[in-house]
Amino acid sequence: MKDIPSPTKTRELVIQILYQKNISGDSNTKVLKELKQNQKSLNTDKVSQIVKEIKDLKKEFIETIEKFSNIPFSRIGEIELSILYLALYEISQSQLDKPIVINEAIKLAKKFGQNSSHKFINAILDKAIKDK
Repeated sequence: MKDIPSPTKTRELVIQILYQKNISGDSNTKVLKELKQNQKSLNTDKVSQIVKEIKDLKKEFIETIEKFSNIPFSRIGEIELSILYLALYEISQSQLDKPIVINEAIKLAKKFGQNSSHKFINAILDKAIKDK
């Protein structure tokens, strides 16, 4: 039986898939197929579900990011966008407490993003939550 990834591992896989999709231009189907091949021991159903749902909500997330960012959208790094998409998804679609979502996004930004990414992501998410 395949292992179910932890919530942290699931988040990491989701942002890696979103990042790979953004830089390669590949379809969801292709990147998710590669994920299944590379993570044979993991049950990746949850990751696939989240990535597909983010695709459906991406336009709304882009509008939110543009509304609250002081940086032009085209200049925001792909990894930062991937983290923001996931965090905005969790804020709008999950029952998680908002501070937990922000904290997880900051951890991902510190691990994968540029030096001050976590501050940028924190500011966007904080404004987005207050706006709801």
